[in-house]
Amino acid sequence: MIKTGYDSLVENTNVLLDMPFEEATGGITRDLAKPHHNDVTLVGTPIWTPLASGTGVLELDGATQYGELAAANCNDLNFTMGAYWFTCWLNWTSGPNTQIIAGRYELDSSGWEIYLYAAAPNFSVSLRHNHASLAPNPVRTACYSYGWTQSRWWFLGINRVGLYPRMYRNGRRVPVGYSVGGVNDPDTCNRDLVIGTRYTKNANFYQNQMWRPRMGSGFLSETLMWHLFQKDKARFGL
Repeated sequence: MIKTGYDSLVENTNVLLDMPFEEATGGITRDLAKPHHNDVTLVGTPIWTPLASGTGVLELDGATQYGELAAANCNDLNFTMGAYWFTCWLNWTSGPNTQIIAGRYELDSSGWEIYLYAAAPNFSVSLRHNHASLAPNPVRTACYSYGWTQSRWWFLGINRVGLYPRMYRNGRRVPVGYSVGGVNDPDTCNRDLVIGTRYTKNANFYQNQMWRPRMGSGFLSETLMWHLFQKDKARFGL
């Protein structure tokens, strides 16, 4: 049998971080992307949960559990002017009103963050950039999309392109609003990458399950965004 190489798949072009949670046990998870960052540490003993499909997903308690990767080991995720993209499977539940999915940031200072906000009935996903250098203008700008209901699986996709990022739900582009007429470039950041918690690692914890956070540089085509959803949707009964 011929085994397909990671880089030979067009969906893996320019991938910088890819955590498929293949371990399904223990306190670390590994990055498959070619930069091969150090293992991501899982704090607070999150639960590894097998789905009916056999896929092992990470389950966080919304109170103390999260993942972290030291800033020095992920400088390539310090996005500033260029385009970048993010995808992840999510099944979030009621808990903190604001739940961080992932970020490498310091609020009102630097970096990028992706988070969920629960204000029923308008559950939303936001991408926010922090840029103290623009003071006294807004030191944070964001874009957001509605319709992300809880207690079911969603495939989230984001393309950050200039002032007007795009968001995708289950492979399809959705309407996006902007906080202040666009999303300015984030200032350079030297913070740890966090998965499922605020940059201070003490609040805004993600609650429930997620699978395979991925990030890359450039623009992930809308055809590939749809392909990624179609490729894995059966794992989640969709």
